[in-house]
Amino acid sequence: MNYYFLESQYPRRGFISGGTTFTPQLDMNYVAIENPLPEGTTAEVELLSSVRNLNVDYFETITGTRHVSDRFKELLEGANTNAQFIKTTVCYHDGRSVEKTYWTAHQLNRLDVFDYERSEYGRKAVIAASVQQPPRKIVKVVSRICLHEERIGEHEFFMLDYINIFKPIVSKDFYEVCCKHKLNLNVTEV
Repeated sequence: MNYYFLESQYPRRGFISGGTTFTPQLDMNYVAIENPLPEGTTAEVELLSSVRNLNVDYFETITGTRHVSDRFKELLEGANTNAQFIKTTVCYHDGRSVEKTYWTAHQLNRLDVFDYERSEYGRKAVIAASVQQPPRKIVKVVSRICLHEERIGEHEFFMLDYINIFKPIVSKDFYEVCCKHKLNLNVTEV
């Protein structure tokens, strides 16, 4: 099975991003949060001024949040994902609301499926040794990624654990389902 990175940069549109604020306000940086957000939490995204027309089904923000459209959320809820979806209000830089409904996809599954032998990355000998002899070192510079597909199982939407790559991964099968539902997603092959 093939896998794809979900991208927040779209051909002929550029990078889709903005800033995210949460209500109630978070006690720490969003990226450092490893637990579910409290029930009733909502989010608001103000898009960068370069974003004039948001008609995509996935984007990320400079604050590390990942956002999915209502239609994408429905498909994700039917797939093997444990993401928490936070109701999100998205508006353009000038205050106008966007046309679609969006959700913050929080706490995606993080899978330890990076193939340390077949992948190419910086400090390979040191990092590969840390897998067997903790503490585990984080892979920071990657030039080629190979996955242990047998460890992925039925997961359709996930992040890599112990790797400094912050893009979610979707399976080829799930991506094809998204295409059949005419979702506007941009992907690159893993």
